[in-house]
Amino acid sequence: MSLGISVSLEVFLLAVAMDLVLGEPPSCIHPVVWMGKLIALLRRHMPPSKLIGLLLAIIVIVLTTLAGHILVWAAGLAPISVAPFLAIIVSAYLLKSTFAVRCLLETSLQIGKSIENSLEQARGMLPALVGRDTGSLSRGQASSAVIESLSENYVDSILSPLFFYLLFQPAGLGLEAALAFKAISTMDSMLGYKTAELQELGFFPARLDDLANYLPARLSIFIMALSTPSRAREIVDAALKDHSRTPSPNSGWPMSAMAGALGLRLEKPGYYVLYDKGRGPQPSDVKVAAGLMARAIALTLVCSGLVLLASGLPLSGLSLQA
Repeated sequence: MSLGISVSLEVFLLAVAMDLVLGEPPSCIHPVVWMGKLIALLRRHMPPSKLIGLLLAIIVIVLTTLAGHILVWAAGLAPISVAPFLAIIVSAYLLKSTFAVRCLLETSLQIGKSIENSLEQARGMLPALVGRDTGSLSRGQASSAVIESLSENYVDSILSPLFFYLLFQPAGLGLEAALAFKAISTMDSMLGYKTAELQELGFFPARLDDLANYLPARLSIFIMALSTPSRAREIVDAALKDHSRTPSPNSGWPMSAMAGALGLRLEKPGYYVLYDKGRGPQPSDVKVAAGLMARAIALTLVCSGLVLLASGLPLSGLSLQA
């Protein structure tokens, strides 16, 4: 059996349904958790150098995509009466693991509510979203951190994996490409820190992440503008003006676009200020930001489904014999 367009669309819709209804799977069966275990294992047994970091990245990407390929292939070896359905379920489960809509929105809203009710509790929850020191953040600074992370993670956790899924789908490698992106993103989150220990080993994983997110980050401002047409000009103007203020070549695009969309001055103390003519953020702005992002995500999902519907090409290169 070959995964044709009707099946590829079913896989995509089932993956979205899994995410929205079920959320994240238990860690013991979460593909990203297993990616993390592999990265941690290799890190413990590899000397910290740039060349070794490149080798580590290649190993993780190859093993991740190969594992996904084999799992879908193995599903096709089931009895003929269940093989097509099992292949769809396995493919959807793997695809779902590359993006996290419900988790991103729920976590952001929960922390936003905590900022209003208990700033100390919110400071303890913030490391789930941001990498900065949260111990001394004010309510406004904590609100800014959530809104910044929400917009940045829209690219990294939703738009980019779907972008590569659709980009490589005509070549029959959509699922594999999404898994490869997730492997790169996970390596960056674990190794891509500018510390003495990780500066060498994490060099290539961080550069690969910058490269992988380059186009999706810039595409995000137009999706955000289309989803909030009343602020489209402010979104684009803010992104074009302030995107270079962040150390990352990519995160400044969605974050400054969000600042323009909300008319907020977003700041990471000591590092950057985005849309400095805006007002300071308040905890209530987190809910507004989540609503804006939910519209952008909905537009992303609808457009992705329409691309699959129109393409008429298979989801992946996995031919399942049934």
